[in-house]
Amino acid sequence: MITHPLDRPEDVERAAAAFREDGYVVLDGLCTEDDVAHFRRLRERAVADTQFTDGTDDRPLFVTDLVERYPREVWPTVSRPALVRFAEAVMGPRVQLDSTVLFGAPAMEPELRRLPVHWHRDRFGSFPRGGYAHPLLIICFLYLQPMTDDAGPLRVVPGSHRRAVTIEPDALDLPHPEERLLATRPGHLVVIHHNLLHSGTHSVLAEERQFLGIGFNTSAMRQDDTFTGPNCTALARTARRTGDRRALRLLGRDDTINLRQNAGFTTPEDPVWARWADEDDRALNPEEDKAVRTARAALLPDGPQGPTA
Repeated sequence: MITHPLDRPEDVERAAAAFREDGYVVLDGLCTEDDVAHFRRLRERAVADTQFTDGTDDRPLFVTDLVERYPREVWPTVSRPALVRFAEAVMGPRVQLDSTVLFGAPAMEPELRRLPVHWHRDRFGSFPRGGYAHPLLIICFLYLQPMTDDAGPLRVVPGSHRRAVTIEPDALDLPHPEERLLATRPGHLVVIHHNLLHSGTHSVLAEERQFLGIGFNTSAMRQDDTFTGPNCTALARTARRTGDRRALRLLGRDDTINLRQNAGFTTPEDPVWARWADEDDRALNPEEDKAVRTARAALLPDGPQGPTA
């Protein structure tokens, strides 16, 4: 399994090229094993909070709206500059958060070991007819345990975001001849194109199969999470004070939306995207931004890494 760091601009471009070719990429170095342990603890806290508000002892499969619920714990990861730069490299500098989720699936029967959960393409998808199209949505998976055969690794069909790969209804829960199982370790971040055929794999471990999921879409689209609560509003107010267009955009407040979503599209996008990224860089107030990052770093829980990492 090939992994990609995002330490330098050329690393970002190599990872973006692999993403465009295969429809997915495994990123390394963005998250640590301490971050993974932190999100495992947050999953338990989020489950307990949901059980309390719902008045039940049932464990929810999904807990969503994580930035609003737990800004100190989640915002530093979803706004990490290297991750946002990668998202911009494949979607353009018009990236917003779509959703954040802590997922936990219970163990299944042993006879389901190594079998897919269900093949699908994701929201906003379509059946490919050949050729590459920029994603409207990318999905990031930070798995919270080693993805062994027993734990249930993500399985993908490389290139199926471009090719007309068909799976008949009676084969949606069966292995695919072109599939690739991603045996990731804690700290790896898998990013997929929304049109990529993929499936989870049933877990037979005693513990939950867990991941932190982060969705990014383009700023002209609706967001699945809610970013209008008091915590997200405060994050946006701070971003506006520091001139941080990227943070504002992540939170669904894109002052450049009319220009960037209706740019004419008569020339290749690479130089246009580079110009937009430079405009966003120059809009940032470095002194205000540094003060905010310093203040937040002192208040972070024991992981994840701060947004300057």
